[in-house]
Amino acid sequence: MDKTLNLSALIMGAGLSSRLPGANKLLLDWQGKPILTHTISNVLAAGFQEVLLVLGNNEDEIKSVLKGYGNELKIIINPDYKKGLTSSIQQGVNAADDQTHGFIICLGDMFDIKGLDYAKLARYHLLKTPEEELITLPKVGDQIGNPVIFSQSFRSRIMGHDDPEGCKLIVKAAMHSVQYFKSNTLQFLQDIDTWNDYHRLSER
Repeated sequence: MDKTLNLSALIMGAGLSSRLPGANKLLLDWQGKPILTHTISNVLAAGFQEVLLVLGNNEDEIKSVLKGYGNELKIIINPDYKKGLTSSIQQGVNAADDQTHGFIICLGDMFDIKGLDYAKLARYHLLKTPEEELITLPKVGDQIGNPVIFSQSFRSRIMGHDDPEGCKLIVKAAMHSVQYFKSNTLQFLQDIDTWNDYHRLSER
């Protein structure tokens, strides 16, 4: 797909998988390939201007399964990955192109969101002018999913954010800027936190 969506896609791949003992969930097998590689391929297929993968935990092992992506994928290393998700988001935002219209924060374990679904979500966000302060969230039924998109105007707030567990408090403080992309795509709600999650998805 052509790179037509002027957003920086930030794939979070640095986490500790703390609720899934004995493994890095991003390296678990799904249809013969590591989960993270499915996520990367789907994000790349969407057509974003740039795709940045933030690594930390098991950095070398993850890099070993990334052969073949070439210049399509920019790898960022988060030396502070043990401090939590926010530190990885900040590394990605800091490395993103200054001219980007926003940041779509993609979770590395949401491997089943297709490129077309990412693209539909992004196009909905980009219907508004880039100068607008805007947060876009997918909504399936009455449930809010991921990924979240922040307009460029949130860059400084993200970089100064001190809650280690992600950007939910930024969203909460800016509810006047939130819009919802209504969808029937259940994959916007499906990630892997535990072995039960993995086995449930593997048995589909």
